[in-house]
Amino acid sequence: MDINAEKEIIIEQFRKVDDINLVRVIKSLLDYASKQEYEISEADQKIVMERFEEIRRHPEILLDWEIVKKGFDADENI
Repeated sequence: MDINAEKEIIIEQFRKVDDINLVRVIKSLLDYASKQEYEISEADQKIVMERFEEIRRHPEILLDWEIVKKGFDADENI
């Protein structure tokens, strides 16, 4: 599916939204995205892709989010 077709589907879905909080969140997201200028160097892209590949090959190296989150919570209490 091309980008324009995807946009049309999203627009149609958005027209059906009645939740004001959801509308505000989507507006905030669009505002934020419009202010960003992304330029990621090829070297940085290569690093990220290498990390993804490493995780694909060795998923056991990933940390459990709940354990990591508890570590952050503990750091805030210091």
